[in-house]
Amino acid sequence: MPSPLLRLTHLKSSKLSDQAMESILDQIKRGILRPGDRLPSLRELVSQLGVSQTAVREALRGLVGLGVIDLQAGRGAFVQSVSSEILLKPESLYFLLQRETLLHAIEVRKALEVETIALAAERATSEDLTELERILRRMERDAKSNETAFRHSPYFHLAIAKATHNPLFISMVNSFVSLLKQGAVLGEFVPEAREREHRLHAELYESIVKRDASEARRRMREHLQVGKEHVLKGFAALSCVGYVDSQEPSVKS
Repeated sequence: MPSPLLRLTHLKSSKLSDQAMESILDQIKRGILRPGDRLPSLRELVSQLGVSQTAVREALRGLVGLGVIDLQAGRGAFVQSVSSEILLKPESLYFLLQRETLLHAIEVRKALEVETIALAAERATSEDLTELERILRRMERDAKSNETAFRHSPYFHLAIAKATHNPLFISMVNSFVSLLKQGAVLGEFVPEAREREHRLHAELYESIVKRDASEARRRMREHLQVGKEHVLKGFAALSCVGYVDSQEPSVKS
């Protein structure tokens, strides 16, 4: 079938590929695109969405991963039968994408932050230790109140990076702060996460105070593994209340 003329609005968010996916899903939901229809060409999508080819390609890859479209070599992209869950609850798409992103981020953090904390254990100044202790006190205070104790975690990890006194480590860990904030939100759905939050970060702090790089590496590996478990449990909890689907993540242990 010929590709329909999509009435897509230009996108303004920095998450252009995600919004492009949502826009195409909206066309399917409204019946403008039906199973078997061919999507407009890459050039047409770029023009209609007002985004780059890179953003459109990422959106198409995401839709392929969700089973929404099928890419056929030499023919184009075709709409497949779509789960009613995705159409009726578009927020499930957002959470699914975030789950994959957070799990991928943890893999990268294992490579990055294990060595970051080892350097911090060797190089941290008294001022660095004071800053880490200050954040820990806030975590402890909030854990005992109704405030979220998870909001401080991203800044604790950034403080560890700053204790390396290496601007590239600081920059790389800082690039994860927004993702760390999103992951921290999931802790609210994991009962044991709240009571663990201060203790787990205190253990990281203690290894730095002891100047034990080997212990610091081990503690960080354990910390990130627990973080991964909290992400999975958090999404499982959201699935139970109907906010996300129960599809297993593709990132393996």
